[in-house]
Amino acid sequence: MVWVSLGLAAPVCTAQSFGALGVPHDDTAAIQAAIEACSQKGGGVVRLGAGTYLSGPLFLHSDITFELDRGATLLGTSDPSVYQRPNGTLWALINAEGAHNIAIIGAGTIDGQGQSWWAKVRAARQAGTVEPKRPRLIQLSHVQQVRVEGLTLSNSPSFHLVTAFAEDVEIRNITIRAPADSPNTDGIDPMSTHNVRISYCTIDTGDDNIAIKSGAIDPTHPAAGSSDITITDCTFLHGHGVSIGSETQGGVRDITVQNCSFEGTQNGLRIKTSRGQGGEVQEITFRNLYMQDVGTAFSFSAYYPRIPPTDTAQSISSTTPNLHNIYLSGLTIQNANRLGFIIGLPERPIREVWLEGLQASANSGLIVRNARVRVETSQLQVAKGEAFQIEAEGEVLNEGAQR
Repeated sequence: MVWVSLGLAAPVCTAQSFGALGVPHDDTAAIQAAIEACSQKGGGVVRLGAGTYLSGPLFLHSDITFELDRGATLLGTSDPSVYQRPNGTLWALINAEGAHNIAIIGAGTIDGQGQSWWAKVRAARQAGTVEPKRPRLIQLSHVQQVRVEGLTLSNSPSFHLVTAFAEDVEIRNITIRAPADSPNTDGIDPMSTHNVRISYCTIDTGDDNIAIKSGAIDPTHPAAGSSDITITDCTFLHGHGVSIGSETQGGVRDITVQNCSFEGTQNGLRIKTSRGQGGEVQEITFRNLYMQDVGTAFSFSAYYPRIPPTDTAQSISSTTPNLHNIYLSGLTIQNANRLGFIIGLPERPIREVWLEGLQASANSGLIVRNARVRVETSQLQVAKGEAFQIEAEGEVLNEGAQR
């Protein structure tokens, strides 16, 4: 972010100067006071120096840079009552709505202290009761010109970093960590968001490492609620990989994932959608990726969460998934449990999936059903069965694959 204000340096408002103690103590009011003071000056830098700050929800405004120094940790309170919104939903720990030119940066840590929330979710699942609502760590909605850089985000009660109806977002060099068994702790979720660059991030979580969603039709982008998103030079560890969906009603277009590694993730690449929440997903490129010991290397399905063994065609509607023009090139996949599956609907097959230059070893191969796949100059080795298992209305055009 470049600060320009009458030729002067950006004002700096330190949380300590407004009464933050930097020890385990409720510093919410002091931190928010620093944000308000900087905002009243036309914007500036709100800085947390080294220390541990306990806080409830905080609210950023336009032209604010929220900076955590090395050694600074912002802890989200575990008190559910402070996150309640009047409409019944929950605030995140850090929020921005309708703002522009905001940044959350530094070498510090934002920790959501999700352990108590996860325990309640596990108990509800075991008892078969409704899961309690959980706050997110960072929620940036209807925002423009956003930068998140350098930080460690950890242990969110649910999703770690969400942008919703946002434009011009840069997320760079952040680390996201939560236990592998922590429920629904997505790393980064661009929702109905455009012009996003995610780079040099390490994400190790209990759910999707990154999930691109488009859950509603946006009149300003009627065919592509999420578009122009590039993910590059990232490392994904525990988690469900890079996903598109499951909400795709608004359409997803022009997504590139390149030069990334997946090490021990449950999935590598996923497109997951279903009748009733589908839309057009197109121009998706996965390029120069390395996968080691993943569960399923890639899975593109118009059925979520479960794929039926058989199905009959249904009427096509505006929410029928429409997946096409998906390109995979230069992937190296070692020791996957299974290569994956590409399964469309009988009324609308997945069209034009290209696999080029894949070097893959897996326990089992690729299931293709109601889909058209082209394969070029690839080496696919599977321990059991055939590299391609072709089912109803599946078509594989082998134009140079070696098995």
